Amino acid sequence: MTAMLSLFISLFAPGAGHVFVGKYGEGILLGALFALGKSALMPLTIRIFKVQDLRRLLYVFYWFNWGYIALVLYAGISACAYGSKAQEMHFLHAILFVFCVILIYKRTFNKFIFTALCGRTGVYECWCKLRKTPSGEK
Repeated sequence: MTAMLSLFISLFAPGAGHVFVGKYGEGILLGALFALGKSALMPLTIRIFKVQDLRRLLYVFYWFNWGYIALVLYAGISACAYGSKAQEMHFLHAILFVFCVILIYKRTFNKFIFTALCGRTGVYECWCKLRKTPSGEK
């Protein structure tokens, strides 16, 4: 039961399943990578590699999306493995961690921060067009 619950929590917010089973360090690292990946790490990558054209920009988006898939899969599988051997559970810590990760993910992805870290205008708008969901929401 603990393994499945940690898997579910970790799929909802990567790193929270690790916090749930008591692996705080790894959980915080995974949560920070998930929450700040597209709002801080991606624009810094665009700046470091001096991405100028749309084709290279799309490659960066492509690889960051694959990185997110790998991060979520790793977080879920390892949280499930840790959960099968867990001695105690930290449910309230995990719930607080989920809220923190979601708030950071939602609140730090804005035009000002992205443009300042990226060093280029127009990239945020391009990214927002690619982020649209099938229902048209962002």
